[in-house]
Amino acid sequence: MADSTAARLSSDGVRATLLSCLFFAGFGALIPHLPTWLDATQGFSGVQISLVLTIGGLSRIVAGPLTAAWAAGQADKRAPLFLFAFLLTAGFASLWYVTGFWPVFTIILLMDVGFWGLLPAVEAALIRLTKTGLPAYGVARGLASAAFIVGSSSVGALVTDFGPWAIWAWLLGISIALIVAAFVMPKEPVQGNEEGDFLGRLKEGVGLLKNRRFALLIFAAGILQATHGYFYGFGVLIWTKDQAISQTVAGNLWSVGVAVEVLFLMFLGGWSARFASETLILVGAVACIIRWTAMAFLPPEILLWPLQVLHAGTFAAVFLGAMRLVNQMMGDEKTATAQMIYMALASAPAQAFTTFISGYLYDALVPTGDAALGYLSMTAVSVVGLVLATMLWVTRARPGAALATA
Repeated sequence: MADSTAARLSSDGVRATLLSCLFFAGFGALIPHLPTWLDATQGFSGVQISLVLTIGGLSRIVAGPLTAAWAAGQADKRAPLFLFAFLLTAGFASLWYVTGFWPVFTIILLMDVGFWGLLPAVEAALIRLTKTGLPAYGVARGLASAAFIVGSSSVGALVTDFGPWAIWAWLLGISIALIVAAFVMPKEPVQGNEEGDFLGRLKEGVGLLKNRRFALLIFAAGILQATHGYFYGFGVLIWTKDQAISQTVAGNLWSVGVAVEVLFLMFLGGWSARFASETLILVGAVACIIRWTAMAFLPPEILLWPLQVLHAGTFAAVFLGAMRLVNQMMGDEKTATAQMIYMALASAPAQAFTTFISGYLYDALVPTGDAALGYLSMTAVSVVGLVLATMLWVTRARPGAALATA
């Protein structure tokens, strides 16, 4: 059995999995720990930190289509991997020498473009290179999510022992490793439009929105993913302050959500392929409404555990359904461009919006002790996502064999 499994391992799939794991090990450190580094080493205020996070996300609206058009014109699919990995490495290295809000803000803004530009290229490579042999896409993506946990927990421990500059050191090391990983990725030619002009490719990329089903897909998935904004920003604070849950238990609850995401992708990804991708997104929309509505009314601790398990629906099912459907609709050659358009024009604005309103809602509700009611705003956003997901589901096609294997 072991020999058979080893024989089925795909060299390209393994390399894509390692690349993805490296990226998410860095992402896992960036998302929860960047505010800590900005506060401890740069002295940023809460408003300045939120400005960095919000404006950085909005930058993708402009940078996403531009970088997608550039990448589509390169002869080698590794080109965006090199560009964004070098950009991240240069950015992190320069932060060692730079202080002050505007210089640091400018560098992080450029690095944000690098991280979010790298993400669709990594995801597209993973989908494309795990179609044959092992690891299967679900397993590979589950390992990447596990690497996110490793990055987050490892950096947390390093900060305890060595201070906040450990965050910077980890991210710089990951950026350098990503350059190496890009070099060992298979050289794949880009087919179709590398001879066209830049403006033509840009128009073609944005023109994907003319496809009604693609537009429905990216806005439905982007809105549903954005409903996590209030939880990511203030979930732990509500648990510890309003529900008197210890920091340890809060950390465990957070870990359960990520763990079920990993388990779903690794062990149920293949099983879920029997359902239409649109069905997975629709299930995720229903899970969002249930999860955020329940969280708004301060459920007892015993109910928080199954509510965290719903992360398998609110995130993993929506993510897996969206990635499969993008690949099915656009094919291998356009998947990276389609994902960039999705993140730039649907995911980024929706996440920026929910992040923006979450801070104001939390500040307004805290004085009255009703901070948890802010989750109802995420329920309202989920209803919009449900309507779009239903429209997408109504026009669904039966998943074919090629999609099931992906």
